[in-house]
Amino acid sequence: MDPEVEKVTSDDDESARQELRRILASASFEVSERNRQFLSHVVEETLAGRASRIKAYSIATQVFGRGDDFDPIQDSIVRIEASRLRRALEHFYLKEGETPGVRILIPKGTYVPEFQAVERPGAKNPSPPQASTVLPPHSRGPRILVCNFEQDGDLDRYPTIGRQLTRQVISALTKFYEIFVYGFETSDQQGDGARSGAHAAALDVDYKLFGTVTISSKALSVELLLQNVHDCRFVWAYSVERPIGGAPEPAQHLSLGAEIADHLARIIAERDGVIDSQARDSAGNPPQHFAGYQKILEFHDYWRSLDPSLFEPLRRDLEATVATDPHFATAFTCLSLMYSNAARYGYDLGPECRTPLERAMDLAKKAIYLAPNSSRAYHARAIAEWFSGMPLVSIATLKIARALNPNDSEIMAELGFRHAMRMEWSLANPLIEQSYERNPLQPASYRMGMFFYHFAEGRYERALSEAIATQAPTVPYVHIAAAAALSGIGRFDEASDRLDEAERLKPNLLRSLRADLTSRQIHPDLVDAIVGAIDRIRPSTSAGSKRTA
Repeated sequence: MDPEVEKVTSDDDESARQELRRILASASFEVSERNRQFLSHVVEETLAGRASRIKAYSIATQVFGRGDDFDPIQDSIVRIEASRLRRALEHFYLKEGETPGVRILIPKGTYVPEFQAVERPGAKNPSPPQASTVLPPHSRGPRILVCNFEQDGDLDRYPTIGRQLTRQVISALTKFYEIFVYGFETSDQQGDGARSGAHAAALDVDYKLFGTVTISSKALSVELLLQNVHDCRFVWAYSVERPIGGAPEPAQHLSLGAEIADHLARIIAERDGVIDSQARDSAGNPPQHFAGYQKILEFHDYWRSLDPSLFEPLRRDLEATVATDPHFATAFTCLSLMYSNAARYGYDLGPECRTPLERAMDLAKKAIYLAPNSSRAYHARAIAEWFSGMPLVSIATLKIARALNPNDSEIMAELGFRHAMRMEWSLANPLIEQSYERNPLQPASYRMGMFFYHFAEGRYERALSEAIATQAPTVPYVHIAAAAALSGIGRFDEASDRLDEAERLKPNLLRSLRADLTSRQIHPDLVDAIVGAIDRIRPSTSAGSKRTA
């Protein structure tokens, strides 16, 4: 019978420190030295009453030696190492077992350790069964209340411009299904602070968005403030202005308002935007509504790096998430993309899943059923279709996704990338370039589309730069791309080193390179060019065999 577990009080500090020493001294605790420091740091900070200070920034700068300019959005080292630390603790207790005293845990979604008292069996009456772990809908993402925008300027001529822009911002935000958006009913009352607070409390939101709209004959401008409802801090301020030529007609300020609303929605709600940044910053002590959303952030970290070591733990976590919360559309979307990647990179999932693309398609269809207007759900379906050998169907699905949310720069980049694989440069290049102008922090892997373009045009130095810019050193195809570009430049020794790394990451890839690239729906002329470049580096491989009809 397992020992019973309950939370300890602050009087058990010495027991916690004894357990920390036991863990650090054990050969079963298999982690790097910096993760030992990570565990010691968060335990000692918590015992010293400074748990509220445990954030990604403080851990990165005090434990991992990052500088003061550390940005948790661009550098996910703390989240990645925290996942490894959790697995190491689980492994330790699996091998060493629990002893009477304290067990140290780091719950998912936080960096603050939890100390649990461990007693011998029979020491206490059994605890009553716990309630269901199914997440309520609002736990699937942050909740934001858009307050009616105040208005300055020509109130007589444009009396409704504030309410109009409020509606347009709400409409633009609702296209991002990862967040829950609320707004006031249409009302002539604006700027009622007491009413705003009461409404926010009733909805139990995480953020309130305030705005002031100013219109004149020369410009339409908007000033925004985002407030964290839980601690009343203003966490973001922003202003935007669009010029107006003369007295604006109604159609003109409607169009300007829509443009501004779309711009603001991208900044607030896109991956790595304001809400994502706030969720990451609060990981040390997450609000209730981020419980499920934290798992989505872990997916974002994986999707950016494509690190194989993150794949299996995250896949299992997402499987558990959709099992406990079968209405969480975004989790189904992320899990679908994980299974598409299993097929894409040849991961062996064992007997539990022999057909990952079928699983990916089923999950994407479930996500669309749960959220028919979710652009991300259609994105997941498109990727499953592409690797199932249906490129034209996939592109059509991506166009649906883009129509559902024109503000999503990643879907724009994905569509451009798929056009690039088909050598449709006039469609591909503007989409990829504009997507990175909108959101420079989105996954760099889409830059591979620009590699294809420059490589096909014989600009090998530019192609090499784009391959390196993908920032995915654990993906073998990045090294194949770099090797092909280096071959074109004539730097054969460096190219050979890249091929060695590709083979290390995926043994025997070169022997079947043509078939592998063809299965990815890459244009035959591109396949010929890449395989030819590789054959100039390693003529003895079969990678350069001619295309068969």
